[in-house]
Amino acid sequence: MRKIRGKKAAFAAAVTVAAVGALALAASSQAVTAIEGNIIVAFNGTISPSKLPRTGTAPVGVQMGGKIKTKDRSAPPKLDRIILDINRHGQLQTKGLPTCSLGKLRSISSQGAKRACGNALIGSGSVTSRVALPNQPVFASIGKLQAFNGVHHGHPAIYAQVASGAPLPLTYVIVFEVKKRGGEFATELVGTMPPIASEYGYISAFNLLLRRQYSFHGQRMSYASAGCPAPDGFSQVNFSFAKVSYQFADGSNLSSKLVRRCTVRR
Repeated sequence: MRKIRGKKAAFAAAVTVAAVGALALAASSQAVTAIEGNIIVAFNGTISPSKLPRTGTAPVGVQMGGKIKTKDRSAPPKLDRIILDINRHGQLQTKGLPTCSLGKLRSISSQGAKRACGNALIGSGSVTSRVALPNQPVFASIGKLQAFNGVHHGHPAIYAQVASGAPLPLTYVIVFEVKKRGGEFATELVGTMPPIASEYGYISAFNLLLRRQYSFHGQRMSYASAGCPAPDGFSQVNFSFAKVSYQFADGSNLSSKLVRRCTVRR
């Protein structure tokens, strides 16, 4: 019996050391990268606040971003889709939240989009596009992103409207269909990339923050909410926060997963 207890104690100590090491690693890591052939992609993200209830959920902001480049600095293959998956302990809900139509967001400025659909605004961010027009050097175009609650093909959706200024004004909408699924990542955002600068441009970086609180029938609501899945007896835990898949027209599919830390709110 003493030997068994000794083995259990040693095992518990090893688990504790491993957990502490993993926590330190997660705390220091910011972005993860994936490489396939000539393509290099990065993914980063955070949840704020990181102190959350052990049971139930609390309002949060969810930030996710990424970069796309190539080893030889050439233009990457056309990006067809970005798929963002969120851990099942995070939730997106739209009960009582107004929606915006896709038609209202096309070919309109950021100010115009906010005037038309401000009550459906659920997030913000930015998108960097690189444009290579014929007989001109490649240049970067940084666009303001505004995310609106919508419905697309019967699914809840996020309409990410992007509008940039000089040197080449660009306006387009990235449609993210919001899908529910089982398993570790229960919310899936499937983003379809529109043509950029008549196919002369491509996305090289993006940043998206989802955060919106509102009232519905006198009740305080939050578009994004989350809990901390720490087991009983633990005040902190690492968890698979989110993952991304970049799907390119040449068949390349690069994925990365983020591990983050949360603390149980007391």
